[in-house]
Amino acid sequence: MRTGGPGRALPWPAWIVEALTASGGSATPLQVSRHVWAHRRAELEESGDLLYVWQLELREAAARMVASGLLSTVDDAWVVADDAAARTLTARPSGWDADDVAVAVAAYVSLLRDRDEGRPLRHREALAQVGERTGRPVSAVESLFANVSAVVQEHGVEPVAAYAPRSNVPRGVRPAVREALSP
Repeated sequence: MRTGGPGRALPWPAWIVEALTASGGSATPLQVSRHVWAHRRAELEESGDLLYVWQLELREAAARMVASGLLSTVDDAWVVADDAAARTLTARPSGWDADDVAVAVAAYVSLLRDRDEGRPLRHREALAQVGERTGRPVSAVESLFANVSAVVQEHGVEPVAAYAPRSNVPRGVRPAVREALSP
């Protein structure tokens, strides 16, 4: 599997299931590709050389899913084998990995800079951007932003008012904030 940037695997199976779900449970490879492009274009464009071969990677991922019994083919369309397979394919780990934390911290620090420089804060855009890049719901991003607020406050920086500090800081947030705040 190729990566979307250094060390970051693109979640092909989840994207395939997302497209199939949006299409009512069944879609041709072309329909799946159109959906992925429409909804994941930014991630694909950031993936470097993968931009030129992403449809091949998508088809290879689908072939692996068919071979493992997670997908089946019916009349040239892909279909998720069953509900258990769909849950397996779309499950996200409960914790935030280092790449996802870095994306969230960068967006939060950008909000801090906007505030400090007198620019309007674009909370919704920041939440949506982090959600899109990490595959997390907005509510999860808001929770992580609250954790980042706690760590920012530990560094003597006033946190973004919209995200009241929460002390249950996940692993990896403190080093990411420390690095982001370093001059």
